[in-house]
Amino acid sequence: MSRAVETVVALSGGTGSAKFLRGLQQVVKFTAIANVGDNDWFHGLYVCPDVDTVTYTLAGIADSERGWGIRGDSFKALGQLRLMGAEDTWFNIGDADMATHLLRTVMMKQGKSLTEVTSTIARRLGVRGCRVLPATDEHVETRIVTAEKGEMHLQEFWVKERGRLTPKDVRFLGARRARATAEVARSLASANKIVFSPANPITSIMPMLSIGGFRKVLRLAKARRVAISPMLGEGAFSGPAPRLMAAMGLKPTSEGVARLYKGVIDAMVLDESDRSQANAIERLGVSCHFTSTLMRSGEDEVRLAKVAMEA
Repeated sequence: MSRAVETVVALSGGTGSAKFLRGLQQVVKFTAIANVGDNDWFHGLYVCPDVDTVTYTLAGIADSERGWGIRGDSFKALGQLRLMGAEDTWFNIGDADMATHLLRTVMMKQGKSLTEVTSTIARRLGVRGCRVLPATDEHVETRIVTAEKGEMHLQEFWVKERGRLTPKDVRFLGARRARATAEVARSLASANKIVFSPANPITSIMPMLSIGGFRKVLRLAKARRVAISPMLGEGAFSGPAPRLMAAMGLKPTSEGVARLYKGVIDAMVLDESDRSQANAIERLGVSCHFTSTLMRSGEDEVRLAKVAMEA
């Protein structure tokens, strides 16, 4: 790992950010600010999917094939819960993963903040050279309004319903009254480079940008702010981003992402195939940088991280 003088902060979701963060970890020390909009309660435990995916990835124990959870985990506890007729067993929680949620819930009931708990878990799991910060200590929920079944938590839409329902709108419940933690505000204010990871812009980045005062902190930051587009043409590498962007009246393209981030980014890294969008993006005051944004190997992950650092 290089000892670059730059202070780097990466805004991160879960699955969509993991590969990039692995590459960035080989290039520079950084602070990862993780989305909390997909947090929810299951079986009496407070579960933070994106925070945990970031933590497991930086600890080197993430299941890279699934894109979530811990490598080699078993699901005996969940199977037993199903056998006994428990609710919400549609949300997969592995046995080792469940230990994280148990510890988090106990510590929070003892009065520890989500920031304190996350720091403890990251340290005990072996994260070194990087920090993981939740975007806020307050509860924020990403809610999807569907045509068929009304409003529901993101996890219900994407996991329980497998993303098959028609999204009509997206809400970020509790975001306006929430505030970024002091640790997050200091990290952003002192950064030389802020990177928006190639995450779902609606469900990973927007919950953070919707937190009260978060955009203002980003606007006032002295750092160069670079977003990596998760889009390719009018689609995404994975997930429901195109349909959710359309539901919010945005083009499901890199240009649409640039419009969503307008005012809080200076540059965007796009795939070579999206050069035709450059003029429209640059008219928003965002410079464009091109490379292959596909990450099929560890070498690709490191290469993209280096491009982001140079953009």
